Amino acid sequence: MSEPTRGLLPGLTVAVTGATGNVGTALLRALADGGVAVRGLARRQPPDTVPYTGVRWFCADLGEPDSEPVLAEFLTGADVVVHLAWALQPGREPERLRRVNVGGTQRVLDAAAAAGVPHVLHMSSLGAYSAGPHDRRITEDWPTEGIPRSQYSRDKVEAEHRVRDFSAAHPEVTVSVTRPTLILQPEAGSEIGRYFLGDLLFAAARLLPGPVAKLLPLPLPGNLSVAFVHADDVAQALVRIIDRRAPGAFNLATDPALDAAALAKALGTFRVPTPAFVLRAALDAAFRAHLVPTEPGWLDLGLGVPLLEWARARTELDWAPTHRGDDVLREFVAALGRGEGTDSPLLQPAGGPKPPPA
Repeated sequence: MSEPTRGLLPGLTVAVTGATGNVGTALLRALADGGVAVRGLARRQPPDTVPYTGVRWFCADLGEPDSEPVLAEFLTGADVVVHLAWALQPGREPERLRRVNVGGTQRVLDAAAAAGVPHVLHMSSLGAYSAGPHDRRITEDWPTEGIPRSQYSRDKVEAEHRVRDFSAAHPEVTVSVTRPTLILQPEAGSEIGRYFLGDLLFAAARLLPGPVAKLLPLPLPGNLSVAFVHADDVAQALVRIIDRRAPGAFNLATDPALDAAALAKALGTFRVPTPAFVLRAALDAAFRAHLVPTEPGWLDLGLGVPLLEWARARTELDWAPTHRGDDVLREFVAALGRGEGTDSPLLQPAGGPKPPPA
């Protein structure tokens, strides 16, 4: 495998799965002036507006076998495939999610091998990591066995296993993996609101006046520490990996990490200490009653995953996030309250047509 170089980007054909989602939209923005030919794969083609214009679009559901001939055409002649496609809902159908997320990853890898794509860049997550400390940051060699009670984490772990098997079987292919912390941007406000709050709570959150919302307490356990990174910063890291054909795993995160008190402060409200088991029981009851679409494994994930050290990305990619994590969160919450979005079928603003689960 060749060592990382620079200046490979101009002239490349870059194929992006999940190109209309949160990170995909940011990556299209980042690639717009890079002198590359971009192909995008999504279940539904977006309108011909920025940043989706100028992209050669392919439509397929990676969870279905009939996506395979589409993938073959999508990857023929590609210099790199950036695999971002990942379904978060419906949370009540874990096997459907697994078909898309794990089965879809395998289909992309198989198609990349058949097409002779020389570089595979897989978007994993901090959710692939085993539980770890909240008082220090972990590097890319931390165990990746996930948080067992989280469906999202289990699928991320298995998808990474498929990528490692692919890398071992195809040493001629450069394989890169990114493990970002929680990724937000204002344009994803409506998408994330729908996915995690559901239609009813999301609508209520938008109707609640800001001054009133700040008077509401935030129930949080004490053993919480989270970090957020802007989608545009993640996209810049992806571009640098492509440009240098940099192999291996890269953590992507930013400062500051927020404990429970800092999280409440960033949101302009105050924390009410609440034991984790109480929160989990409440979330489980709400999920079972179909009040929220968020399965309780997401809470287990949030409480279990470690904080990420991103020194490798800083050193090998010259990558430095340009947005503070607390600012990212504040801007996102404000956008969520306004129901912001984009023209993407996935990121449609509140009040637009309801997108299918993804």
